[in-house]
Amino acid sequence: MRSPGLSALIADAAFLAHEAQTHLLETYGEHEGWNVDLVAGTFTFAGEQPATFGVQLLGSAAPGPQSWLWGWANPTGFSDAVLDSANRTRALGEQYRIPELTSAELPFGDEDYGQGPGMALAYDLSLAARVASGRWFAYSGEVGGGTRVWMLLDGLRLPAPSALRTVRVLSEALTTTSIADQRRAVASYATLRGVAWDGTTLRMPDGDIAVTFDDSGRISGLDGDLRPA
Repeated sequence: MRSPGLSALIADAAFLAHEAQTHLLETYGEHEGWNVDLVAGTFTFAGEQPATFGVQLLGSAAPGPQSWLWGWANPTGFSDAVLDSANRTRALGEQYRIPELTSAELPFGDEDYGQGPGMALAYDLSLAARVASGRWFAYSGEVGGGTRVWMLLDGLRLPAPSALRTVRVLSEALTTTSIADQRRAVASYATLRGVAWDGTTLRMPDGDIAVTFDDSGRISGLDGDLRPA
């Protein structure tokens, strides 16, 4: 069970975060490996077309203690430069009294084992961090013993929004993320993507998307209409 404050941030971030992850997978899904240097503050995809980005450490999910540990609480003592996003997230949590963002360590809940220990919790916390920091591309990787480190990457950009892609993004995100306030989620996506939203229609550069909601405020239909080129 997430707190109301975290649930609101999940709604704010869910659609744009899913679009960012989809773009990251489409661009670098075939990479042969990855490497992170938290001293230099760099993350690298290895392979025939290597790419290096700035990196932010959010935290880690470990199956041993069955908990999430925020990067700012890690006893290793990483630099403020690579903890900027984690620290911004903590500050946001302090401002709005969101306990998951201010507690150094969080135990996994029953819902956190479907995709592996802590995956659901870690993903939700990464959504909050994206809102707090304005960094939207995340990556998680195993670092030994089942522990996964969660990071945000700098230097990636999304393509311009399009109607067909947005219908796909919203549809997929609804099946992968628990979004308590779906009207808020659509409005937030529109604001973050810089597209118009009047409560019923998203107006994209290449077409419109009619969004319908049921009596509970959950999305019940997405109807894209492309404009002639």
